[in-house]
Amino acid sequence: MSEDSPTPVSKDAAVKKDGLHRFLGIYEIVIIVLIALSTIGIGITDFSPADSYKYWVAMVPIFCGACLILEWSRVRGKGFKWTTILRTQLLHWAGLLVAVRLVFEMLHKGRLDNENTGLVILLLLALSVFLAGIHLGWRLCLVGGFLGAALVAATYLEEYVWVLVIIGFAVLIIVSLWKHFVGIEDG
Repeated sequence: MSEDSPTPVSKDAAVKKDGLHRFLGIYEIVIIVLIALSTIGIGITDFSPADSYKYWVAMVPIFCGACLILEWSRVRGKGFKWTTILRTQLLHWAGLLVAVRLVFEMLHKGRLDNENTGLVILLLLALSVFLAGIHLGWRLCLVGGFLGAALVAATYLEEYVWVLVIIGFAVLIIVSLWKHFVGIEDG
């Protein structure tokens, strides 16, 4: 080999990288972060409903950014215009922000109390994440379902946070194992 040619990568290194990427790719990392942030928000909603409004509003841009990353990684190299992707995601999540603002107005007018405001915002976020998952992949639908389950648990159970933490970790494990052993792709 000449000195100008690149050093070949060993076959074992390529297999290890492929195996790690296949087991825990960008999609799984984003899903793990979203479920972790959701679990924190669920705890805040349970212990301090008044503060949960601020938390969930702060999560909207984070969920929007996560969906932008997921969609861009899904369609990269397929001829989609980034402006179309950006417009679609921004409109989707701006709709959620408008709805959250309207819920906040209902709180200030006395139509909702603090506890119910946090739960209504959780419902809106669960629906928005689920709908985003219809376009971006089934695992994001699971996050929306997890948020919906959190809402149901908050409605019927007093101390539900630990049950949801366990369910959240179970969802993460199932998603990771499913992708590792079955190897399905989103899209």
